[in-house]
Amino acid sequence: MADPLTNRYSRQLLLPQLGKAGQQKLKSARVLIVGLGGLGCPAAQYLAAAGVGHLGLVDPDVVQVSNLHRQILYGEGDIGQTKVDVAKQRLLHLNPHATIATQAEKFTTDRSAFLAQACDLVLDCTDNFAARDAINAYCVQAKKPSVFASLYRFEGMLTVFDTTTGAGCYRCLYSESSEAIQNCAEAGVIGMLPGIMGAMQALEAIKIITGAGEVLNRQTLVYDGLNQTARKFIREKKADCSVCG
Repeated sequence: MADPLTNRYSRQLLLPQLGKAGQQKLKSARVLIVGLGGLGCPAAQYLAAAGVGHLGLVDPDVVQVSNLHRQILYGEGDIGQTKVDVAKQRLLHLNPHATIATQAEKFTTDRSAFLAQACDLVLDCTDNFAARDAINAYCVQAKKPSVFASLYRFEGMLTVFDTTTGAGCYRCLYSESSEAIQNCAEAGVIGMLPGIMGAMQALEAIKIITGAGEVLNRQTLVYDGLNQTARKFIREKKADCSVCG
């Protein structure tokens, strides 16, 4: 009889960039996902489905009806429940072989240390500058890569921050003056866009874990959903950055 886990991951085991060695790396990997909203839901689903062995989930919020058009882990029956608890239940139903730890609080270096210190990389799926700054400061200090995405109406942005390679950090890309940019609650977002960008975050994470392909470090991808176009630009490190300079 075939190994049931081999059957589960058979389609990606066929990929020469992954194979059995890559699958074992995924099984051993520890990924922290901060934010279980529009980006975090699809990212968590795809990482769990791909066989990432250990997931940490951080989000202080409860499910609201306004979440349901884009946050696909939740349904009407989940309204009022904490997102991390619902997400953990759904992800274990998808892949019971995963180990999942949760924290129903805001990410801070102190409160989230027990999850963050155990992780190999962080997915920043948050939607506010305070959370992003906290994640960035932690990852720079701890020398861990982070996969970042953001959303604005029909447009998404994706990049990887890994300062151990000499590349810049989140603050090199976003100055303090950028904090006036509206988030999804203020500017709106089409429901499919978080799914696209969250899946891309999961793919970048898998590439980091397995060594497959070229990671978007030093580069930023901008996706335009209205016109179905994408472009990339080089992201420069700022010598005078207050965090990584």
